[in-house]
Amino acid sequence: MESRGENKARPAIARRSCDQCRVRKIGCDRGSPCSNCITAKAKCTHSPVASNAAAPKQRVLISAQYEQKIDDIARDISGIKVMLQKPAELSLPRRDCQSVVGGGGEPRWDHSTHIIDFVKAVLEDGVSRICGPEATAVLSSLKKIVHALDNPAATRHTPTMSQVAPSMPPLDAVLSVLRWAKEHEGLTRIAWVTRILPLQHFTDICRKVYFAVDEYSDVDFILANGYLSYIFSEHVLLFGLETHREYCRICRENVQDAILRLPMLLPTNMEVIAALTIGTFNAVENSNAKAAWRLISAASDLCQTLGYHRLRPRPKGDNGESTKSAEDRLFWTVYAIEKGLSLRLARSSNIRDMEITLPFDPDGPSSVRLGRVSGMIYEQLYSPAGLCQPDHERRDVATALAAAVRALINEAHAEISGCCAASDKDLDPLRVIYLQCDLVTQYSLLALILRATPTAEASVSEGSDDCVVVAREALEIHEQCLKALDGCKNASFMVTKYISCAILYCPFVPFSILFTRAVQLCDVADLARLDRFAISLHRETDTPEGLTHPYRLYQLLCQTARLYCDSAIPGSGDTTVVPRLQESWADFDSAYPGTETGLYDWCHDSHHFFGIVQ
Repeated sequence: MESRGENKARPAIARRSCDQCRVRKIGCDRGSPCSNCITAKAKCTHSPVASNAAAPKQRVLISAQYEQKIDDIARDISGIKVMLQKPAELSLPRRDCQSVVGGGGEPRWDHSTHIIDFVKAVLEDGVSRICGPEATAVLSSLKKIVHALDNPAATRHTPTMSQVAPSMPPLDAVLSVLRWAKEHEGLTRIAWVTRILPLQHFTDICRKVYFAVDEYSDVDFILANGYLSYIFSEHVLLFGLETHREYCRICRENVQDAILRLPMLLPTNMEVIAALTIGTFNAVENSNAKAAWRLISAASDLCQTLGYHRLRPRPKGDNGESTKSAEDRLFWTVYAIEKGLSLRLARSSNIRDMEITLPFDPDGPSSVRLGRVSGMIYEQLYSPAGLCQPDHERRDVATALAAAVRALINEAHAEISGCCAASDKDLDPLRVIYLQCDLVTQYSLLALILRATPTAEASVSEGSDDCVVVAREALEIHEQCLKALDGCKNASFMVTKYISCAILYCPFVPFSILFTRAVQLCDVADLARLDRFAISLHRETDTPEGLTHPYRLYQLLCQTARLYCDSAIPGSGDTTVVPRLQESWADFDSAYPGTETGLYDWCHDSHHFFGIVQ
């Protein structure tokens, strides 16, 4: 009997079992054909005998490229562990509000610090000044709105992140609008987007996402969807295609979802800043100012980390000039948005003008110039330091800022006149509407500046006439703008964006100025203006208005103003309201804490603004 060790010397078998016997797992006599196949009348086949010699193993040489990949994987895993261990509040903005245009739950609208404090002032004074069933109902509704604005977590729906792959607009529609955008680079909206990134850069990112030969990042996904949302939006306004409106909604929701996936510590590059800027403007259009502030703060920090705010040599190479120009445009875009949100939320800017050495173009885009003025309004007039400045310094600042805003207003009016007189068929048909939207913001800021101008005597007729005139002009421009919007292919779509970007983006003081004057003098004409403004915000939309919708808020304030005035009408039971108002106005300066000049500081409205109606 042979031992197992002697098998090594056995000669190799020339033929192994036939294929059929091997499949059937039965013994084969290795004949040709074998007996089993003859019995089964099957074709007997023999595959070649495989060599028993094992191929020598090759030594794996790990190159620098593979080592880098292994290190990247290790870092990614570590990053995931850190993210899972961190508290949720440390992450970038969470979706604590639904889209105003789409999404589930009741839509929520943010309002500026000014209007929130103004409503609180109305409530504080109204509780003791007006009475009756109607007054009780109105004040109760205003209290609910203030509670909703002060406690967003109680009214906002926070959905969980979906694990399903995000949907995207169909490729044929995307290709169509990308070609259309390339042929219409001069359109206002498209030109604005190219200040974030060059048009070709956006197109390349869209190609990268749709033809994902290599992996794309969440930043790429944000940029592609953000760009497409604006292009589809512009196309909807010009041609009214409902399918493109739906594609715009899909892209905007994709941006919101992708923002949630961004880590707290982001890479420092131009694309990340652009993605944060896109996310900021998306949040502004969704009326989520606080999320917009966190995003633009991160973008401004990265800009300063990369030195975009400093005068620096241009990179070498063929693309050095264009790269530097693109970085400069991106910085000024971030700058303008950040300054506007700083004023809206009454917060100090993250970008100090004294730190900027990049040349400021006095003839540059109006949005950048207006952003600079917005920053100065808060820093030099309404910040704690600005409120403490002597009268003559504050008056000089207000005069200079008012002149700067008036120059922008004059430019806008001149351009509107030029657009209306032009016969060029290629002229942007939406240009006039966008200019009118800008005018609403500019007039509102001008009113805010004039309201801060110290006067020798605080009186309804002395020193405030110009402010009242500007406030009325702002409401008139608003009415003109809405009439123009009604002519759009998709008016409700545009009106929603207009309310978020023109009425809510900056402190809309024209209403509060005329409200105070109407209550003080029972001015019927100003009351009518306020009513028209509130009614104009009520539009037939696809989503419910919600508790904090501007129409509901301003309508309740108009009702409150009429209740004040009704209480002063002879025969109403109180004939002393108007004299009290006129007497107390003269004492308003001395009653105002922190300033003896009648300076209007919305930060203290909730305690002192409506002291004038005692």
